[in-house]
Amino acid sequence: MDINPYDAIVVGSGATGGIAALTLAEQGIKVLVIEAGPKIKRLEASNYEPESTLKRLSGVLTKKHIKQSQHPGYWKNNPDLYSNESKHPYDFPKKKPFLWTQGNQYGGRSLTWGGITLRFSSGDFHPAKKDGFGPNWPISYDELSPHYDFIENFCGIYGRKDNIKELPNGKYIGEIPLTENENIFGRKIKSKLNYPFIQSRGFDRNSSVKEEKWPKSSSLGSTFKKALETGNVQIISNHLVESFEINKITELASKLTIVNLENGSKEVLNCDLILLCASTISTLRILLNSEYKSNTSGFKDNSGKLGKYLMDHISVCRFFSIPKTKNSEELSHNYPVLSGAGSFFIPFGTNLPTIDNINFHRGYGIWGAIDRLGIPKFLQKDQNTSIGFLIAHGEVLPRKSNSVSLSKKTDEWGIPIPHIEFEWSENELNMSKHMVKTIQKAIEAADGEIKNIDELINIPFGSLFTKNLIALSDSPPPPGYYIHEVGGAPMGINEENSVVDKFNRLWRCKNVLVLDGSCWPTSSWQSPTLTMMALSRRACLNIKKT
Repeated sequence: MDINPYDAIVVGSGATGGIAALTLAEQGIKVLVIEAGPKIKRLEASNYEPESTLKRLSGVLTKKHIKQSQHPGYWKNNPDLYSNESKHPYDFPKKKPFLWTQGNQYGGRSLTWGGITLRFSSGDFHPAKKDGFGPNWPISYDELSPHYDFIENFCGIYGRKDNIKELPNGKYIGEIPLTENENIFGRKIKSKLNYPFIQSRGFDRNSSVKEEKWPKSSSLGSTFKKALETGNVQIISNHLVESFEINKITELASKLTIVNLENGSKEVLNCDLILLCASTISTLRILLNSEYKSNTSGFKDNSGKLGKYLMDHISVCRFFSIPKTKNSEELSHNYPVLSGAGSFFIPFGTNLPTIDNINFHRGYGIWGAIDRLGIPKFLQKDQNTSIGFLIAHGEVLPRKSNSVSLSKKTDEWGIPIPHIEFEWSENELNMSKHMVKTIQKAIEAADGEIKNIDELINIPFGSLFTKNLIALSDSPPPPGYYIHEVGGAPMGINEENSVVDKFNRLWRCKNVLVLDGSCWPTSSWQSPTLTMMALSRRACLNIKKT
């Protein structure tokens, strides 16, 4: 293998891998990136119809994408950006389903990311101070704020400064206008219910849009692109990381084993610094496989928390229709794009409406949009209405029983596959009931009507696609559905109660950093990617000082 000399290995080229590679490269550190998937061209990532619909049909029928097809993003993105589940399998108990979405290609899941960028509030880093449940983060909002600033400035984030305590203001380059019906919706829920309502914050588009350049929501159009331009970064594609070994005398990682996915051959790379950015479950798989070898060449997790306390967001989705306005009729031939910034939020956090007694810990927010689904007029069943959706995302408490471990089964390259055990607790189920009532009241206040998606549009191949779709169920989708999984290697203040320290380093193997969502001790309710990126930059800047 032809590799130039390097100082650090970054595993993964997605959102956290991109910012990690950039931050190190700009300090003059030579970086080798290991990516499990291939390099793809910009136009190969775009969504093309009807080709993409035929590919989705094949993905469902062949079971290549049978689990990932449950996610709504699968239906607007190019299905080639979703991993083949037969080649990258995982396990879960039959009565505890988990939907794991994987993106193995240059840019990882940043190519299919919705692009919402909400900051954590100060209280989100210390939630146990309010309710006494679970851990607090070992860092504060003030420590992360400058890194939020950098990423927002670098990437070009749209939003509006609403001065809401639950969502600190960021650095924005402008606003994506709301549709007329979204403005009307917001005014009605504010005046009738006193619900908070804000313009969403994030990017203006993602990789599903046909353009020549990669969107800035992807690492290939922002952080990773800039990292490669420094000349300090090289990348190996189609190689999966199996595990790392440590030197028992120094307690530092010294070797990393990778597998060539094209021919199955294995190679051992020497390493002085490893940064794990493979996405939560993939990173946990590497850590568990490395720790498993602790009697010989692995590290030792003294906390007993590795693989435990996996979290996700519990979610409830409702589609609805409202009467068309004059302007929404004019938009019918040129729908505004649904994006991270092209949408809205009802950002409750823990300041929830007292519809019933609140018999659960923590809070949630509601994402929504109207007149942005891009549904062709001939597919819409009622031409006199506009279609919208509301999706509530709620914080999930860290529980030891929700976990990732290594299965006895292996993939085709002989590496143990992840075994995921996760179910909603009574706390989350009570929260979901509250979400349903809150959404119902909002839609009623806006003179709308809740309907199933198949009542609103004529879906091609409808019986094949909708028969088992979770999105059409009244119950909360299973964990993993909205791709917000975090936890499993939580950061903390000492090695007795955490896997990594406040700068994301393994306690007993300081030259291995865990930079993706697996390092989170709690989940909060906001979309996690912006905070993951900010944490990554903070940790990588600290490397310079050590």
